[in-house]
Amino acid sequence: MPPTKTSELAPAAIADEFRSGVKSYGAKTPIEGVRVHHLPRIVDDRGFFQEIYRAKADHPGSEALAGFFQDVPVAQINFTIVNAESHIKGLHYHLKQQDVWYCPHPSKAKFVLFDVRKDSPTAGATQVIVAGDGQDVLVRIPEGVAHGYRPLTNPCALFYIVTRTFDVKDPDEWRIAWDHPAVKDLWEVPNG
Repeated sequence: MPPTKTSELAPAAIADEFRSGVKSYGAKTPIEGVRVHHLPRIVDDRGFFQEIYRAKADHPGSEALAGFFQDVPVAQINFTIVNAESHIKGLHYHLKQQDVWYCPHPSKAKFVLFDVRKDSPTAGATQVIVAGDGQDVLVRIPEGVAHGYRPLTNPCALFYIVTRTFDVKDPDEWRIAWDHPAVKDLWEVPNG
């Protein structure tokens, strides 16, 4: 049986208080230099295995992960857990280091990025990446891109690699208020 044609409405047929813009499903433009690498899982009846770092490609299938880290000098690896309700970690940026962030399963977090480099082709742009809980990604954050995260689970774990060891005499952590006008609305979890 062929489908029946339905009637169509014009936007003016909707009450004014319910009219809004059409939801966008298009691809978002990433910030210049931010790289996102999707990590595959090897799943079986016991659970799963996942590589999150590879120094070199030494077998077929390992090229993408090794390529992601090709010019990332690993200086320090950190692990943190946030277990406070309704907490936002951020924003800060670095002048001398890059970060690679990974939110391990079953944690889930919303990463908010803000390009504060005045000569960048994406200066002033923001980017949101939801990571963890099956969205297995590595996110490489270049120098001059402010970053922070909102835990979406409690507790929420973050594993991250930095390209410079932390030096308390020269911390290279430049702060921006979490509620800066460019990003304050990005922390919310959208409904609908």
